Amino acid sequence: MRAKPEIFVLALSIMGGLLLLFFSYPIAVLALVGGEGLLEALSVRTFELALLVTIITSTIAAIASVIFGVPLAYLLSRFNFRGKGLIEALVDLPIAVPHIIVGVMIVLAFSWYVGLGPLLHKLGISVVDTILGAALAVTYVSATYTVRVVETAISSLDPELELTAMSLGASRGRAFLSIVLPKIWRSIVGGALTSWARAASEAGALFIVAYEVYFGKSLVYPAPVAIYEAFVGLGILEAAKFSIAMLVVVLSIFALGRALLEIRRGTRAEG
Repeated sequence: MRAKPEIFVLALSIMGGLLLLFFSYPIAVLALVGGEGLLEALSVRTFELALLVTIITSTIAAIASVIFGVPLAYLLSRFNFRGKGLIEALVDLPIAVPHIIVGVMIVLAFSWYVGLGPLLHKLGISVVDTILGAALAVTYVSATYTVRVVETAISSLDPELELTAMSLGASRGRAFLSIVLPKIWRSIVGGALTSWARAASEAGALFIVAYEVYFGKSLVYPAPVAIYEAFVGLGILEAAKFSIAMLVVVLSIFALGRALLEIRRGTRAEG
């Protein structure tokens, strides 16, 4: 009787291991092929600027996802209201829509003859081929992750804690700041890191909105677009060295953020 669960666990491990192998094998091959050119890629000035543009726009996206996503997550987790199902669907929409279409939508919505385009034009605000446009595009495709992570964290908290505080005279806002926020801040940071990583990896929407970005006095490709340009112009081997360079930078930043979060968690636990 005891052998059956062990066989089941073994089967699960094999199946899960195959998926992990599928995830890691291409990375290993990329590192093998492009690893020798890593330092060379990181020393190319145009690619350094490309990475900087990507880091800036991804950071803007992560900050925006927290500022606007946390309130939305709180509303979705704590209230039932008419149209909530539609809002839930809208939150998940960026995951379902092809990102090349996201790029088309952003251009039409913010820099064409419809929507906010005419107003932004009068104000001298440009979206196409700007940091602003790139940030809008990557925020659209990445903010969902922060909303969902934070929503799950809030839903796991007992609402009676807030209700008790409110019965003692605290406003809902004060109850959120004093009770909910201290308990979910790790989830907020984790969600923001996930949104940051997703924003950094975006290419499809950028092909339409910001294939090149005005950065200072230069036109700079965002890093994913720069890799595509290397592939088209110079071939797969050249693209590989820039790919591994971007992967190292992005994963290092992401891993550092996660490590600091874990250190902070361990410090709080010891305290």
